[in-house]
Amino acid sequence: NGRGASTTGTIYGIYDMSGGSWEYQMGWLFIDNVTWGATSSSNYAGFSSAPSNHRYYEEYTTTVASTACGGIACYGQALSETGGWYEDYQNMMFTLYPWFVRGAYCGSADSVAGGVFTFRNSSGAGNYSYSARAVLV
Repeated sequence: NGRGASTTGTIYGIYDMSGGSWEYQMGWLFIDNVTWGATSSSNYAGFSSAPSNHRYYEEYTTTVASTACGGIACYGQALSETGGWYEDYQNMMFTLYPWFVRGAYCGSADSVAGGVFTFRNSSGAGNYSYSARAVLV
């Protein structure tokens, strides 16, 4: 996409911030009819149980981005406060797709709307267009 792929939309921006692959985020939809574990038909991530410490993952309680953090806005997670920025694609998780991926795969139609604030739901299954990234804060 040339200069349109930079963070500023000009030749002076930072390139390749997203769009190489969908990247898994350790964010999980936690509502009654969704179970964490490999036995669930909607969870293909292979976990047998949730980590005992919440510092390893985000737990979302609704399928609405503006109230997904226990009924309130999810500030600091690029869900609530960045909704619709730069026309980035947004598709909240739901029971059959309870995991989050961010960015976009370069070969998909979604990559046109891919950006730093893009997110969508996923089943947790492995795929050639999905990856993960370790982040130290």
